[in-house]
Amino acid sequence: MRLFAAIVPPRAVLEEVLEVVQGVPGVPGVRPVQAQETRRGLRARFAGRGHTTEPVEKGEKDGNDELTIADLAQMYVPLTGFGNVTFGDSVQLSKALRNEALTWERPTVQLAGGTALEFRGDESVWAKITGDLDALGTIGRGVPQVVQRLGFFVDRRQFRPWISVGTITETTTAPFLQSIVDALEAFEGQTWTIDSISLMKRLPRRGRTPSRRWRRCRSRTAEGPAEVSRWRHRRARPAGARRPPAPPAPTAASGSPGSP
Repeated sequence: MRLFAAIVPPRAVLEEVLEVVQGVPGVPGVRPVQAQETRRGLRARFAGRGHTTEPVEKGEKDGNDELTIADLAQMYVPLTGFGNVTFGDSVQLSKALRNEALTWERPTVQLAGGTALEFRGDESVWAKITGDLDALGTIGRGVPQVVQRLGFFVDRRQFRPWISVGTITETTTAPFLQSIVDALEAFEGQTWTIDSISLMKRLPRRGRTPSRRWRRCRSRTAEGPAEVSRWRHRRARPAGARRPPAPPAPTAASGSPGSP
């Protein structure tokens, strides 16, 4: 199975930022064409992908399909990937990460600010995380270190405390993209406390959801170590099979504890 570690924010936090993104209207009267000039900032990065803007001729259809909005189930802060591991290896990884997580502080953070197209091959619009970034950075650096000590493959890409809220499309224009980033820059979401990391399992791309949470490792609380929650797969029952009957409750006649 292919596993990776991530921080999954509360659903209300994600819904709040998606509402901001979905509220940005399309920019009427422009459409994407081949880049012809050098631009600065987002326009420069966008032009490098062969996009810029040009007036739309009267009568042409003008729609707002310039951003593929992220699915709630796929909104998380990626920490690191582990490649393809066996079930036995995954248990070892989970145990090591649970033990390490108990040493971490619980950072209080919020979504505020945004950016887009930040590195080569990036097609995402990102919401940034602010708040206790030192403690968050400890988690971001700690997960790869734990995995590396076990001798597993480690994804060495730089940790970025960002969440993808959508990806550009073939019809995305630079003015619209700038409007999205401006809306995120003006946004300050509700605060929440990161009290766990999640092991995520990648699913085949033919599925509607390319990944799902598999196990969760909780960090310590102010009162002491928190209980570790596990997200286990249930073994599928054959079609038409019934649940096995529950064992009968013990009675005095059967020699239950406390019987004379």
